[in-house]
Amino acid sequence: MKRTSIVLVILGIVMIISGILTSRDLNHVNVVDDHARQIYVNRIRSFPWEAFLGGVFIVAGLVFYIADVRRNPKP
Repeated sequence: MKRTSIVLVILGIVMIISGILTSRDLNHVNVVDDHARQIYVNRIRSFPWEAFLGGVFIVAGLVFYIADVRRNPKP
């Protein structure tokens, strides 16, 4: 279980880094209105899902690690 949690944390870190490097900024200034709010061009594809899932993997890995430590305490 500890190996699985460590693998999840490492995979999450790699996914966050690659998600930050590969995600493009798809926001444009809305020229129709007078304010500087931004609109999403590609709707669901404009969200950095890879970085978000990397964070989820890190949290899941930490939960698995803590659960394993509590189940098998060291003497």
